[in-house]
Amino acid sequence: MAKGYNKLAKEIIEHVGGENNVEQLQHCVTRLRFYLKDESKADTEYLKNLAGIVTVIEASGQYQIVIGNEVGKVYEAILNIANVNNEPTEPSNHGGDNKRKPLDKFIDLISGIFQPFIVVLSATGMIKGIVALLGVFGLNETNSGFYAVLNAVGDGFFQFLPVVIALTAAKKFRMNIYSALAIAFALVYPSLSDITAGEPLYTLFAGTPFSADVFTTFLGIPVLLPPGGYYSTVIPVILAIWFGAKVEKRV
Repeated sequence: MAKGYNKLAKEIIEHVGGENNVEQLQHCVTRLRFYLKDESKADTEYLKNLAGIVTVIEASGQYQIVIGNEVGKVYEAILNIANVNNEPTEPSNHGGDNKRKPLDKFIDLISGIFQPFIVVLSATGMIKGIVALLGVFGLNETNSGFYAVLNAVGDGFFQFLPVVIALTAAKKFRMNIYSALAIAFALVYPSLSDITAGEPLYTLFAGTPFSADVFTTFLGIPVLLPPGGYYSTVIPVILAIWFGAKVEKRV
C-alpha cells in the first residue's frame, strides 16, 4: 500500500509543476493544500482524472487536491520523496499574493491559524458533548472522578485556546513563538481578571452600546477586559500577536 501512496505522491508532485514550483504544502482532514509559485504550471485536468484524487480546487490562493481520508498518508509520502516546505508559515508569494482579493487573504489567514489544530478542537468538542450528557444523568465533579477528569480533558483545550492560537498565529505572522507565548500567557494569567474587582474609575463611552467600565490603567491607557478575562477568547490574541509581530520586526 505504501508503494501506491508513493506512486500517487510522485504523480502529484510532477503534475503540480515539480517540487521547485511548490512554495508550501499543508493538509487538512481531506485535502492537500499547495501554495504554488506558478499555478499555470499545474496540470489540473490530469490530476482530476488521476486515481486516488477526488477533485482539484483552486481557491483562496491555494491549489487544493482533495484526497479523502487517506490524505495524511499521501502527505507523508510526498514529504518522503520531495523536498518541499511544510512549515505553516506565511508564504512569500502565494502565486501572486498581491493580486488576491481581500476576502481570499482573510480566508487564508483564518485557515492558516485554525487548520493545524482543527482535529484536536473537534475531538475536545466531542468530549465536552459527552460531559454534558453525563451531567444529564446527575454526574458532576463532586460525585464522579470520571466526570471530573473527562471535563478537564474536554474543557482544558478551550480554556487555554489563546495559547494554542498564539503558536499558529506566530507562525502565520512570522513572530518568534516564545514571544507569542509570553503574550498569550499574560492574557490568561489567573489573577488578571481580578483587576476588574471593586468600583470602576470611570466609564468609557457612557450612555452608548459600547460603554465599558475602566477599573485600572496601564501607562494612562484604560485596561479593558471581557467578563471572566481572556480565557477561551479568539480575536484578542490574534490581534495581540499581529501587533506584536509588527513591533518585533521593527525592534
